Amino acid sequence: MGVLGTILAFIAVLVVLVLVHELGHFIVAKRAGITVQEFGVGFPPRIGSVVWHGTRYSLNWIPLGGFVKMLGEDGEGEAEKMRKRGLSEAAVDSAMEGAFNRKPIWLRIVVLVAGVVMNFLLAAVLFAVALSLPGSEGRGPLIVTEIQAASPATAAGLEVGDVIVAADGRTFPVSRDLTAYVRSRAGHLVELTVRRDGTETLIPVTPRSLSAAEEAKGLGAVGFSYEPARFVEVPPTVANPAEAAWKGVVSAADLAAQIPGGLASAVAGLLGLAPDAGTAVGPIGIASETGRVLQAPLVSQLVFVGILSVNLAVLNVLPFPPLDGGRIAVTVVEAVRRRRLPAEREALVYLTGFMVLIVLVILISIRDVANLIGG
Repeated sequence: MGVLGTILAFIAVLVVLVLVHELGHFIVAKRAGITVQEFGVGFPPRIGSVVWHGTRYSLNWIPLGGFVKMLGEDGEGEAEKMRKRGLSEAAVDSAMEGAFNRKPIWLRIVVLVAGVVMNFLLAAVLFAVALSLPGSEGRGPLIVTEIQAASPATAAGLEVGDVIVAADGRTFPVSRDLTAYVRSRAGHLVELTVRRDGTETLIPVTPRSLSAAEEAKGLGAVGFSYEPARFVEVPPTVANPAEAAWKGVVSAADLAAQIPGGLASAVAGLLGLAPDAGTAVGPIGIASETGRVLQAPLVSQLVFVGILSVNLAVLNVLPFPPLDGGRIAVTVVEAVRRRRLPAEREALVYLTGFMVLIVLVILISIRDVANLIGG
């Protein structure tokens, strides 16, 4: 897939995930009687819009997600504008009846959590569908398609087009079993039976042990990419729809439980507080991976989008402004204090959080670029 195709695919996946997230906020806000002023696809400037049942539905030029704008999201800002225009307090109260900030705290939290729930449910559905679909499995020898520089493969003299028939005299009907065996022999000599130009020869190679950072960069134990000699269709992992649905939920929950620890380690690595495991991937890394995954079977594509959806859910629930979790934390603080934070202080909290997020994204993106350049 070319660069343009990769970018378009990444944007499409991003828009779907963000719109599903915002749809959660939208549906619950509407059901709660909160005035939703706008549901936008993309970000302004605006291409066009329609107003239906009191909500403006807009299509915007910047295709990087979407948004929901609720009355009262900025506290009493709009109420103050009404007062400055000379409206009576009764008129202001009437206009602000459906304001987000005037709803009970528990209801505001439910609205804020709804986006996270939608992303989790989307992931569970995608995992369930993936489990229910026939898959494909590589069979037969491995055909070498790429050799990584400064790798055991280079040192051993492997070449693009070589066909790896066996390892240590053992053949493996399932292609990935051969690579798993080679990885398990890290640090030990492995004799690969290689067919080149119709002649079979033994090539000794010593697989290397890889750190998490090296694996994240796509390095292999021997250092070559391959294609199986052929693919065969394999039956679905789960045939029962109810079982698939349950396993989809369990898979999403298991993944969600693993993310916070990995995220903490990744941030510590970026800040130099711990070894950088290379586990955090930014927009550039995700876009690159999207291009690769879209050339894979449908099952792999569904799982990939599901993984991104769970990551988006977990990221948003973290108690860090301006994420949903941060807004929930501010709402809880207001409940404890029994009054809103001063508008200036609240704005400073969100601005600080936003700037920290931008810095982290920049740091991760710089490393993504370095990884892509370094191969």
